[in-house]
Amino acid sequence: MLQLKDFSKEDLEFIFECNQLNKPQVGNLTLDKLKLLVKNSHYLKVAFYNGNPAGFLLCLIEDKNYDSPNYQWVSKKYSNFIYIDRISIMPQFQNMKIGTAFYLDLITFSCLNNFSSIICEVNIQPPNPGSLRFHKRFDFLECGSQFTEQGTKEVQFLIKQLN
Repeated sequence: MLQLKDFSKEDLEFIFECNQLNKPQVGNLTLDKLKLLVKNSHYLKVAFYNGNPAGFLLCLIEDKNYDSPNYQWVSKKYSNFIYIDRISIMPQFQNMKIGTAFYLDLITFSCLNNFSSIICEVNIQPPNPGSLRFHKRFDFLECGSQFTEQGTKEVQFLIKQLN
């Protein structure tokens, strides 16, 4: 059975471990940076599969003091958005529809809170074709790209319009 629960302080260690196990698809974090992200998050849920922590989804809204070049790119171009900073599923729980459950919940949450769009980025260098396919199923469209990390990484920005 799958349950999505709001973040609690007891989840912090799991979120850090889950994030670090899914690099480079999910960006590297220090524990201090994670604590700052948690503090600034607007949507943060943890998935539990048969009672076991299985993944998390962390989102921000505009006007946050966050030094991510991807968040800053989005902030310069859009308003009234919810930004998917990271989604991470433990390897043993991948391909079990947890990402789908998160996104359905996030879309409902975003509509109820009158956000205009949901925005994220997906690595295209190094490639992450599975994530691109996943977002296409939810009608995300490309809205830009940029190089980061001294040109060693390229991301494609995707947007889902809600209104």
